[in-house]
Amino acid sequence: MDFSSQRGPPRSGGRQTLLHTIEGEVIPRLLLAHRRQGSRVESAAPDRVADGDSRPATTPTPYDISHLAELVLRREKVEAERFVAAVRGRGVDTETLLLDLLAPAARHLGAMWETECADFIGVTVGLRYLQGIAHDLSGDSAMLAASGAGGRRVLLVSLPGEQHVFGTQIVAEMLRRAHWDVWDAPGASDDDILTLVNTEWFAFVGVSIGAPEQLEALGALVRRIRRSSLHRGIRVMVGGIPFSGHPDRVTQVGADATAVDAREAVAQAERLLEWVSQGN
Repeated sequence: MDFSSQRGPPRSGGRQTLLHTIEGEVIPRLLLAHRRQGSRVESAAPDRVADGDSRPATTPTPYDISHLAELVLRREKVEAERFVAAVRGRGVDTETLLLDLLAPAARHLGAMWETECADFIGVTVGLRYLQGIAHDLSGDSAMLAASGAGGRRVLLVSLPGEQHVFGTQIVAEMLRRAHWDVWDAPGASDDDILTLVNTEWFAFVGVSIGAPEQLEALGALVRRIRRSSLHRGIRVMVGGIPFSGHPDRVTQVGADATAVDAREAVAQAERLLEWVSQGN
């Protein structure tokens, strides 16, 4: 499973990696969740139709954006869903909600992390809540497997310090198309990864490396994932160039599987899920 193709610099760029992913992956996913069903209300529309008109705004306000970001950051999922429903009740259409509320809220989360007003875990979970709300708004089952139905939830990460995550993104997209609920956390530190598996249930974790000298660190991380996981039977899939032609390295690092490409990664994911279901 070629999660990543080459080794990157230390984790000093981890913050930029997450921000890039918000702009390049998360926000487009929010927007593409909606199939256009009519013309969009322009974001420049006035808050009132005319002076003295008491009808509510049809465009999300800066307060709406920051408040939604704060709700998901605090993991108040139900309140966030209710708030979006309330904004929608003001006459805001679905596409405007996605473009002018959810996408800016995602950017706001990134800005809060960049300015150290929020931590990595809060931002990661908050983004997942926003994607879940987008899924509910659009009714597009291909975007996100609803609530990890059937235990089809996976966390995909690169070993901390690994910057080249294109391969991981391809695997993530293939898994989403196969109706997996994929949590990808670019730029995550060891502690970030361990906190996620300790607080959220995952069928398996996929970890990518880019060089053989990272095998020892990967093995240590795999052991810590198993000890920390909320799901005691969690499985681990590993990927990257160091495993190509070296299947013995899977056992060496204490993992359960690897794959040579994204298609095989999907097949291996189904096999790991079967193991989890059988309690093996």
